[in-house]
Amino acid sequence: MRAAEVQEAEAAAAPADEAAATPLERAKKALDSETLDKDVLTAALAELESEMGRLHAAASEASDRAKSLEASVASAKDQYLRLNADFDNFRRRTREESAALTDSVRGDVIKEMLPIVDNFELARTQVKAETEAEQKINNSYQGLYKQMVDLMRSLGVEAVPTTGTPFDPNIHDAIMREPSNSHPDGTVLQEFRKGFAIGGKLIRPAMVKVSFTEDGPAASSEE
Repeated sequence: MRAAEVQEAEAAAAPADEAAATPLERAKKALDSETLDKDVLTAALAELESEMGRLHAAASEASDRAKSLEASVASAKDQYLRLNADFDNFRRRTREESAALTDSVRGDVIKEMLPIVDNFELARTQVKAETEAEQKINNSYQGLYKQMVDLMRSLGVEAVPTTGTPFDPNIHDAIMREPSNSHPDGTVLQEFRKGFAIGGKLIRPAMVKVSFTEDGPAASSEE
């Protein structure tokens, strides 16, 4: 290739090389040139300044987007925590309401059974088996009574404490009072009808006789 052709090729490649170079590289090349061209340097610096401005704007935009994304993540996390807390509260309320409904239904069932229990209790205390046949009947009767008591216990039903305990108007119904010097004032002396509770909730108060001293106030179901 002749020298003229080489020079033409180099001249044609120069603009392409300059276009491919970054503004910083072109400014550095202008400074390193043996023949410093002020116009070329000024143009390179202006281009460099423009490029720096563009990069700064891009960085600022990226920072804003990052902050916006961070805020969105924080908001989503807050919503998740609140939804999770709401779900936990809903699940707890559902369990409590379900338990309350179950106790209520059980209570209604037990109330229907109480007259039968009372009859069994009355028969148990009054029946006196004297013959072998009467004893067999009594044993069968007591067996049925035990099954009913076991059924009530399996449903979570408990008899309220009575004889020997202090009178409690929340669980006792005092239908009789009796003076006594051998018991503290307000002591339950006798149970006339059993009281029952389920899950800490009273189904029926116990009917009882309560002691009182001549010098002290008489216990009353009105307390």
